Amino acid sequence: MVSKQVGLAYFNIISFNQPVKEIIKEPKKILCQKCEPVTDFEEAKQIADELLIVIKSVSKWWNKWLGFAANQIGFSKRIIVLRKSKNEYNVLINPVLVEKRFPFPCVETCYSFNSKKYYMVKRYLLAKVKYQNLKGESQETILKGPSAIYQEIDHINGILVSEIGLRIW
Repeated sequence: MVSKQVGLAYFNIISFNQPVKEIIKEPKKILCQKCEPVTDFEEAKQIADELLIVIKSVSKWWNKWLGFAANQIGFSKRIIVLRKSKNEYNVLINPVLVEKRFPFPCVETCYSFNSKKYYMVKRYLLAKVKYQNLKGESQETILKGPSAIYQEIDHINGILVSEIGLRIW
């Protein structure tokens, strides 16, 4: 596998023989536990590689707001991957929402559900996030518009969308 990091985005070129890690499904305990902070960035890179393989295996062109958290593939670490565009992904280590503005209702589901369920949850149109990159360097970004960041941070905090949302279907 060839890896390259450019700014926020982290790219991988994967072979077709690369095994895809299984997505953990509810009610597995790891999904309901707060994940541990990352201190070993070599380990974080390996977990990020696994997350990137998984997100690329399920990524669809129509699903712009896609993300995965490390505990969804069995690692209790504060690592998330977000789809930025068709072929770009962001890896955020130890992310923290430091500011959020302009709440709005949002319909969400989750790959960790055993069946398709949809929930109405409160999310935000503007968020400031502090995190570390794969080198351990502190970063800050402002996200505008709908984003998977909220659900993925909920995941690493041990919270499923089914716990905070109103089931609508």
